[in-house]
Amino acid sequence: MSLLSIRVRVLSTILTLLALSGSALSQVTLRTETASVGRMDLVIYPFTANGDGAFIGELPTQLSDLVKGDLAYSGYFNLLNPSDLPPDTSVQVKRIGNSVDSLVTFTGSNALRVRGSVSLGWEKATASIAIFQPPLRDPIHLSEFSFQSDKARNAAHEIAAWITRMLTGEDGAFTSQIVFVVKTGPNKDLWIMDWDGANARSLTRDQTLNMSPTWAPDGKTIYFTSFRNGDADIYRYDLEAGRVKPFVQTPRTDSAPSVSADGQWVAYASSESGNFEIYRMHPDGSGKTQMTFSSRDDTSPSWSPTGREVVFTSDRSGGPQIYVMDFDGVDVRRLTNSGVYNETARWSPRGDLIAYCSRESDAFPKFQVFTTQPTGGRERRLTDGGNKFDCSWSPDGMKIVYTVSSDGRTSLWAMNWDGSNARQLTFGLEASQPQWGPVVPFTTP
Repeated sequence: MSLLSIRVRVLSTILTLLALSGSALSQVTLRTETASVGRMDLVIYPFTANGDGAFIGELPTQLSDLVKGDLAYSGYFNLLNPSDLPPDTSVQVKRIGNSVDSLVTFTGSNALRVRGSVSLGWEKATASIAIFQPPLRDPIHLSEFSFQSDKARNAAHEIAAWITRMLTGEDGAFTSQIVFVVKTGPNKDLWIMDWDGANARSLTRDQTLNMSPTWAPDGKTIYFTSFRNGDADIYRYDLEAGRVKPFVQTPRTDSAPSVSADGQWVAYASSESGNFEIYRMHPDGSGKTQMTFSSRDDTSPSWSPTGREVVFTSDRSGGPQIYVMDFDGVDVRRLTNSGVYNETARWSPRGDLIAYCSRESDAFPKFQVFTTQPTGGRERRLTDGGNKFDCSWSPDGMKIVYTVSSDGRTSLWAMNWDGSNARQLTFGLEASQPQWGPVVPFTTP
């Protein structure tokens, strides 16, 4: 029972872990292209009040419900209802003489358990969270979290992230945010929301078109395309200061920025030479380099996690398809060979998959979300029906957010990396072009 981390990389390791951990791991979602992540059985008990329950009110229940919702949505755990568990029993057997030897006979579930208590002071609340591994009586992990009582949602995200990290070694996406575009009349503005769709709020109100947002890896800067000066240029939004500054301005169209994982490069598409080509530049504006040289349009770049490759869309073969090139623009190779229109390819943070949107044939003019391997092959359609596009990965590579167009309106949805567990995130907004940000503490407005 000492094995607490279930991060599996090959099938033989999965079998070994199953033998060691018994029924604590009831399911394994085998992601053959990447590090597999076991869906661990987990029980979240309602948090209790530590102190005057009348003074604390519903805060413990609210907090435990939020944590439970986060963990159920994350894709790492199989949550069990405490009332469905068999009773825990153990037996002590007395040996010869005066000595007593404990021979434990455990007949309950050995699913991991999470218990918590909440206390409320004059200025802040404190949650004490413990993780237990039956049949052990003492917690295997214990931590405290202090927070303002009106920030229970943020505290729940932090607690869920800690539980996931302790049990799987993964950070999850709990403290990440999603930037997206909302259309209001003739205008489009940048909005932001929590990873689960909560706390949606606007960032810009410019009476213009703002689009194609993307994150810097520190979670403090958003690059985007805007027509605020008449033509399409690339700007930077400073989340801490709430200010917008120009980044790329040419007499032609500049769009589709993408920041490398180390934050050292921003790739983007520009028509400054006539047709669209892909360029890269340092965030300070230096080192501008043209990466593609084609008589057709190359656009929508996305960096690999290593920063050594870029995936992009090109119609150099006659119709938009997905291509990959090295950092210096050489060794360009075609990735997709099916579909009549493929676009917005995005590299998984795990490096194993590339998500993209494809219109499979002219007879069915709707887009769906697909994944493929970085070397090509194993193309897999994840969605069905309607019109689904603008895909983006969560920072842990476990989920994909995308736009759904239905009855002339758009909304944002998220699903697991394999297309399961689709969930609507926005309601009542003409939302599109989501981009999932990095895992960062809740310090931004």
